[in-house]
Amino acid sequence: MARVVLTQPLPRVEALAGTLSAHGHDVATLAFTRVCSLRVELLEARIAAFDWVVAVSPAALDELAVALARRWPARGPGLALIGPGSVATLGRLGWEVPPDRVLVPSGPPFDAAALLRTAPLSRPSSLRVLVVRGDTGREDWIEALRRDGALVDVMALYEREPVVPDSGALAQLGRWRSSPMPVFCLFTQAGSAAALCALPEAAGLVGVQGQGIALAIHGRIADAARAVGFHHVRLIEPGEEAILAALE
Repeated sequence: MARVVLTQPLPRVEALAGTLSAHGHDVATLAFTRVCSLRVELLEARIAAFDWVVAVSPAALDELAVALARRWPARGPGLALIGPGSVATLGRLGWEVPPDRVLVPSGPPFDAAALLRTAPLSRPSSLRVLVVRGDTGREDWIEALRRDGALVDVMALYEREPVVPDSGALAQLGRWRSSPMPVFCLFTQAGSAAALCALPEAAGLVGVQGQGIALAIHGRIADAARAVGFHHVRLIEPGEEAILAALE
């Protein structure tokens, strides 16, 4: 059994917490934000104008499903996904998207840059691309698509609002400090490492002698964890299977 701190936004973090608990792990859920849907009308008709829809994360894919009343259009555009977590979400949704119309990077790192190296987005001239995401996000790869000739629109399907970390999870993390057992801290966003380390209850996770083992799904996130003092940092692939493997 491992001790695990989860920092993903609510409500998505709850499903992962349940999975890890079912595998016998001791989980502290410390979400710092909540995903809140934004109202989008007539999306099915709007996306018919695009060749590809890029969902930047599993959260974006879930919100896309909500906006489409959980039905992928029968003659819809292709669907581009960043990595295994989004592929698993697509499987759960049960959408009948033809396999040749689902685009995913072939291997790590699973990020937008890898997606842009995958055909046809590697040569996107004249492609009509809709990027669905939250109300904020990186713009560099979107501008790269535009420079290469793609016609890109960006649509925000959700926003993140700050939340106060759960008091029970904070107390649980504080109790863990009295034991030398390692504490695995999963980060899927670069800012989560700094947010966690700002908590008094997180003292003792960082430094050479720290209990904390940061699990990061991307090199940028691993660098952010190191920057706030995590000495033990492991780069893992996204998705539940990779997370479970990292805890064994």
